[in-house]
Amino acid sequence: MNILMCIPTRNRAEMVKEVLEYEMEYYKRCGVSLCYYDSSDGEETWKVIEEINSKYSADIQYRRSDPALCLDYKLIEILKDMEKEDYDYLWLINDSISIKEEMLEYVSGISEGGYDLIRLPLAGKGAAEDVVTTDPNEWFHECSQGMAHMASTVMNFSLLRQARHDWDWLREKYVGNNELDDNHGYFFMVAFYLEQILKLEHFTGIFIGNRIKWRRDSPLKKRQIYWRDYVFQAWARSYPETILKLPKCYTDKEDVIRKSDNLSPGRFSRSMLIHYRLSGLYSYSVYKKYRKYFEYITREALKSCFVLAVLPQAFLRWKYANLLAVEEEWQENLNRIEEQIKGKKILIYGAGLYGEKVIQKLKSDGYGNQMIGVAVTETKGNVSELEKIPVHDIDYFVREKEEIFTIVCALPAAADEMKKELKKRKFKYSVTLFGV
Repeated sequence: MNILMCIPTRNRAEMVKEVLEYEMEYYKRCGVSLCYYDSSDGEETWKVIEEINSKYSADIQYRRSDPALCLDYKLIEILKDMEKEDYDYLWLINDSISIKEEMLEYVSGISEGGYDLIRLPLAGKGAAEDVVTTDPNEWFHECSQGMAHMASTVMNFSLLRQARHDWDWLREKYVGNNELDDNHGYFFMVAFYLEQILKLEHFTGIFIGNRIKWRRDSPLKKRQIYWRDYVFQAWARSYPETILKLPKCYTDKEDVIRKSDNLSPGRFSRSMLIHYRLSGLYSYSVYKKYRKYFEYITREALKSCFVLAVLPQAFLRWKYANLLAVEEEWQENLNRIEEQIKGKKILIYGAGLYGEKVIQKLKSDGYGNQMIGVAVTETKGNVSELEKIPVHDIDYFVREKEEIFTIVCALPAAADEMKKELKKRKFKYSVTLFGV
């Protein structure tokens, strides 16, 4: 199959070079074509493309993009530009990531099936095996969240050539103006895919099973910076609005919104709201502007959201100093733990808040299939599953004590007791989230 990757970029020549140096050889082997849409202020990115083309005898296309356009406007311009191209599949890619060779080869193989859309898995989420659907509403429920990640969706060019589309109407409905403000859409591609598949006589999509980690992020990427600055505009308003504006044939839209990554312990958990308040991103005016969406985006009570929005920052720093320190500590520790668990069976010990957080983080980092269960010291009064992973008492896992890697997910006082339980049962490999 003839696959074209389009990559919008702006003022990140160093990262473009790093990514291309990493991926160029196997991209060429896989027969993938690349086209950069550059809205940089200078010529540094163009020079990088010329250098890579010369070094690898590549044929990377380079096109200028208007620096004044926001991302969604750029994507619309790319799609309009692509209508006349002669490829089988279009793959929009972030400039900071590379698609791993195994996934490239797999997508190239399954594309022979002529699917209208191919959705790559969210790490740790979904079934292990591929799922094919001809039902747009099923696609909506299973794939809406994932399509918010631009690189996760591969589109058949027939969607551009055969499906009728009115660019002005789509832009007005889903994007709004061209300013990086509260009216900006952010999620045009989600809306575009879901609008266009309804116009096909027959739709067939495939979402790939969660078996492999399919992306590599450039070490030069500054994580979360963009989305941090626009987190409320994008995820507290634009994503819900995009979903709610979709045609009526898409059902249970509110549930789809609630299933997004917004829910605790995600973007709008209590600890994150505190962080936003202390960094100046959250205030009473922000609360007032977005409160009608809070029922979709957070598990926190509206009253709590209000209180956090109006409390003085100095008081918050004093009141939640320990919480903020703990939040930073567990994430840093888990990053170190991940270096030890590659290829191992993972047992989560603790079914509380940090057990939930660790499971979600491990899933997002590609370790979902390695987790064999959640252990608790006493099942009475505990949940039967956590994040769809079954919960059992610690003795249930004793038979695998020589093989599994146990992560104790609790604050130090409780973790100390849990470590004693593991030692008593002679579990071979264990580590605590908070280093006790």
